[in-house]
Amino acid sequence: MYQLKKLLILALLFWIPATSLWSQTIVQTTDVTVVYNNNQSPSDFENVTKFYFSGDNLMLDQAGVVTSVPVSTIRRLELDAVSTVIGGTSDWGDNAILIYPNPTSDHLYFATNVEQNVQVSVFTLNGQLLQQQQLSTSESLDVSNLPRGMYVIRVNEQTYKFSKF
Repeated sequence: MYQLKKLLILALLFWIPATSLWSQTIVQTTDVTVVYNNNQSPSDFENVTKFYFSGDNLMLDQAGVVTSVPVSTIRRLELDAVSTVIGGTSDWGDNAILIYPNPTSDHLYFATNVEQNVQVSVFTLNGQLLQQQQLSTSESLDVSNLPRGMYVIRVNEQTYKFSKF
């Protein structure tokens, strides 16, 4: 019975995020501002066509010219984005939240159009609640105490997966 309950919880945790794929939104970024941990002035990157994480670096692609920024120096990213919708309706509104870096080693950061207070819960893949707290999207979530592995994070009513290395 315990195994069946465990499988049911796992199925629900993965089914909910999978249903959002039916109305997938791709965000085309135009400008990215990197705000650093120290007192260094923010860097503005214009006409960024995509950004992604490679190792411990944030990679910003500006029409083929790629700039690498160490994730450990970043406090937050500010995105000036336009959304393009594929097969559904756009959900890049005031409540949309991006979580980065993924995978992470110590902190998760939030990128939003509007700073907001959120309820954050971190679960194991078995559905066990590990952390729960209220914080602002301008703050980071400390996950340094978690062992390496895959986790589910729920931010308000949105569910995501992340890896800790």
